[in-house]
Amino acid sequence: MKIAVDARTLGSRPSGVGMYLNDFLKVLMKYPEFEFVLLSDVAESEYIKYFMKSGIRVVTQGKPVYRSAGVYSYFAFIQKQLNEIQPDLFWEVNTVIPIHLKGGFKTMITVHDMFPIEYVEYFGRVYSLYFKYSLKNTLKYTDMILYNSQQTKKTTQKIFPIAGKKANCNAYIIANPLKDKWELHDKDYFLYVGNMEKRKGVDLLLKGYQRYRRLGGTKNLILAGKMQEEDINKLLKETLGNTHGITYLDYVGHDRKHELFADCSCFVFPSKAEGFGMPLIEVMKFKKPILVGNLDIYDEIIGTEVNKFDLNCDERQQIENLANAMLNFSSSVNETAYEETVARYSPDRLGKIVRDFILSEMKEK
Repeated sequence: MKIAVDARTLGSRPSGVGMYLNDFLKVLMKYPEFEFVLLSDVAESEYIKYFMKSGIRVVTQGKPVYRSAGVYSYFAFIQKQLNEIQPDLFWEVNTVIPIHLKGGFKTMITVHDMFPIEYVEYFGRVYSLYFKYSLKNTLKYTDMILYNSQQTKKTTQKIFPIAGKKANCNAYIIANPLKDKWELHDKDYFLYVGNMEKRKGVDLLLKGYQRYRRLGGTKNLILAGKMQEEDINKLLKETLGNTHGITYLDYVGHDRKHELFADCSCFVFPSKAEGFGMPLIEVMKFKKPILVGNLDIYDEIIGTEVNKFDLNCDERQQIENLANAMLNFSSSVNETAYEETVARYSPDRLGKIVRDFILSEMKEK
């Protein structure tokens, strides 16, 4: 079975969606019944180069694509490649297909969240309208849907009832076992790893850390991730100028990220809206304390064995809640609960679920 995949999220400096694809591909490529062809704008990251070295065909447009009219040009490239490849299945990992792709193949999409519709303030009205319009059209021609959580499935089907009529599977994000054994230390710093944007609560973290320092806190703060918003970049520079103890590392690679996990005192993930929260599963493998906001998704994904602060209030109180939680977080970890949580997201288990779903639905072709 030939499966063409839109791997643009894997092309350069992948974050959440890209790593979702990376981890599933590593499992699914082991099944002899599948032949993959990856389509991307560029092939620059260590991750996509891994698949190239592993013998998987990668076809690129040759220039990077961002959220703009360039997306339509990119999908014209996708259509041309699909005409040549003649796949049995096309997998759009990034949810939206902005044009009607034509061919004798089935289409599968992964839905990660409905945030552009639910949280317009973080995405802008133009992108929110584009996402809603494009996803509505995408669903008309979609045969199969992968969801990353039950909550995402419930929300999607509420907003788009047509999604409830499509074959679907809950494919939680994979948490790969650690290849290396890391020595664990407490080097006296809080750690955040993720995109640098308001939706992820980075503004809240920077303001909360300032308050934490004023309240007598002494731990440092290290942030790592791609800068996504100019407002956050400006706030970071201002905070670096008036608050001691902050280090910003920009995007970090796989090994550096694990080194940071191994040495932190506590992982802080103050996201205001989250479809899954993969870094939390990663940190659990390092047996580190975790501090998150009280989002409902965490009850499904990681349970109750973490520190939480209340987000159900105005920003001033959120900042105060976070600062106090940083001062008073519990450093004890229920290692058994952590291990049980991580085991639910094992590659073999989730890979088989997706494999069986694809094979079952493709029989209907």
